[in-house]
Amino acid sequence: MNWNIEFNLELTNRSVKKGELLLEAGQRCDYFYYILKGFLRLYYLDLEGNQVTHWFSSENSIVTSPFSFFRKEENILFIEVLDDTEILLITSEQFSIINNKVKTADKELRKLFAEFAMTFSRRIMDIHTKTAEERYLKLLAEHPYLFQKAKLSHIASFLGVTQQSLSRIRKNI
Repeated sequence: MNWNIEFNLELTNRSVKKGELLLEAGQRCDYFYYILKGFLRLYYLDLEGNQVTHWFSSENSIVTSPFSFFRKEENILFIEVLDDTEILLITSEQFSIINNKVKTADKELRKLFAEFAMTFSRRIMDIHTKTAEERYLKLLAEHPYLFQKAKLSHIASFLGVTQQSLSRIRKNI
């Protein structure tokens, strides 16, 4: 879909290199990012300053810091580029135009947000109801590409385990 033509928008296409940060904690998130190509990691810092992987996003998906983008609250997320990436930058105003011009956009956005809410809810429940090995096997089955793109330390923090625990799990399987 060519959003610039279909919605008469001037969306900015941006190339970002592996290792760059699209967003840092404390910065206001002014964009909804649509990933055309590439791989990103969202993380935050815990009370001790350790990175905790919050989410991974890849091609044909969207990512933002929702509290900062929608509510203008302080952003605590970092968005790190894990693979050379092409993104479209969608401002709040452009987001509103798309939402207003597309008859099904509101329905699709509600569906998307409901899916995110269920996914995050399941992830939190899994941390409390599944073993680390069960969480690892589920992640491996559902998202095998993560293991090709992300560092093991990122995967370990996403699973809520130490890197040493993840190494033991992988050794035992």
